[in-house]
Amino acid sequence: MSPSSSDEDNRRAASVTEPSATPPDLGRMLADVGADRFFDDYWQKRTLASRLTPEVFAQLLEAVGPLDISRFCGMAREGTRAWIANEFVAHSVIPVDASNAEQLFDIGATLYFVNVSLDTLTAAVADFLGAPRQKLIASLFLTPAGGGAAAHFDKNENFTIQLTGTKAWMVDEVPAVTAPPDGYVLGQTVSAVLASLLPASLRQPDRQVELQPGSLLYVPRGTIHATLAGPVSWSLNLSYSPSMWIDLLVTGLRRQLSSSPEWRGTVTGVGGCASAAAKADILPELANGLRALLADPRQLEQLARQFLDHPDG
Repeated sequence: MSPSSSDEDNRRAASVTEPSATPPDLGRMLADVGADRFFDDYWQKRTLASRLTPEVFAQLLEAVGPLDISRFCGMAREGTRAWIANEFVAHSVIPVDASNAEQLFDIGATLYFVNVSLDTLTAAVADFLGAPRQKLIASLFLTPAGGGAAAHFDKNENFTIQLTGTKAWMVDEVPAVTAPPDGYVLGQTVSAVLASLLPASLRQPDRQVELQPGSLLYVPRGTIHATLAGPVSWSLNLSYSPSMWIDLLVTGLRRQLSSSPEWRGTVTGVGGCASAAAKADILPELANGLRALLADPRQLEQLARQFLDHPDG
């Protein structure tokens, strides 16, 4: 007798929901280093290669659940991407779904399942870091034998746990750019926001770290790294996209200054019809309003609290 449509719907829903197992928090994953030493010596400063205990690794695998392409395509809130990087292509990203992801993997693409719904895990990691929960996401990488990623650095803080297979990481010890506002793939066009921040020359990293099942690697944002899988490799990435103080200023000032009709006014260029005197008159008024806002500690505190309460707002 064939299953009813409601039975099929229930199974389909179950296949894309978070596993019920309670995962270990990041503190237990970093037990051999310790929280104090991690924050003092490594956090945002330098890379850390560590090992999970067998018990913690088993709990993590149970929490992640079956390593299945279709399942993770359904769980990826921000979609699935196929990454292609080889001697001919530096870095190419193609959006895919459950209908074609496996085919692209079979021809050598790495599959990247972005923002997988593992909320209990990401909440525990965010709480350990003291970060807003919505800023911490879990993603999965499925890398074919011999596949990997070209040398690059990210704008996120990244923790990678090797789940199956092995993967060699070529990774620098310290960031090439401290707290970059954007990521960068070596050899590609530099974004305007990074142009003044990059060193005169960037090189391929020469330090190699071999990740095996149960290995954990922390890579601070701005640290150059490349990867190369041995056999087929599944890995879990826990990524924190931090809010920067510059975000607080830009977001908060926009919110505060939007109440001013002068600041909401239209900017006229040098070649516009407005008289030079009219343009000159508005600039001191705008500057005085901004100066008054920044000089008022109560308004600055309100600006900061609004941002920290709603960092994505």
